[in-house]
Amino acid sequence: MIQTPSRLLRRLAPALVLALGLAASGMALAAVVTGPVQYRWHDTHGNLHFSDTLSADAIARGYDIVNAQGVVVQHVPSPAERRAEEAAARAQAKLEAARARQQAVDAQLLTAYPTEADLRKSLEAQVSNVTQAMRATEINLQSQESSLADMLQRAAEIEHEKKPVPLYLTHDIAQQRAVVEQQRLAWQRQQQQRDAARAAIAPQLARYRQIKQQQQAQANAQMP
Repeated sequence: MIQTPSRLLRRLAPALVLALGLAASGMALAAVVTGPVQYRWHDTHGNLHFSDTLSADAIARGYDIVNAQGVVVQHVPSPAERRAEEAAARAQAKLEAARARQQAVDAQLLTAYPTEADLRKSLEAQVSNVTQAMRATEINLQSQESSLADMLQRAAEIEHEKKPVPLYLTHDIAQQRAVVEQQRLAWQRQQQQRDAARAAIAPQLARYRQIKQQQQAQANAQMP
């Protein structure tokens, strides 16, 4: 069967890539290694192999390049090792980015609140603001509940007279129930916000003290 040039090139592509890779490795080692080199690797059973030529198993599992004295001059990782190294590099990059963001937040915290008393006052003010909003919502909720109770009373009186409840009143009652439910949910959300703000005071103050101590330690270390 006669193979076209494009099909032949596709079949030879893996070998060409491997040859180019080995050539690049050889060029990188030329200034380090003198004399003959050997390749060593472990097979699936853990047995150690040495050879002056590379096998497919060595390439798949990763191998070491050793010089004439038996010293390892380079480790060529396997595809799995490369993937693991890349994953570790990405994880380290994320960790460093998170650390940088935390440092920026800490610096902003110290700039905004020169003293712990300033921070405490701000945190307590947040709790107070949410508490005031809760009171306003509670007053509105009571008013809406009172309006709903009046509507229900009128509907009950009509039914007591053996008359049908007007459609407009039924519609108004349904709308008023929805308003009351919305106000209740709003009050519950505000309560959660207030509780969260209260619970955050102690941890944030502790974090602030820790940052201050670290800042002072750095300043002391820089003193002559």
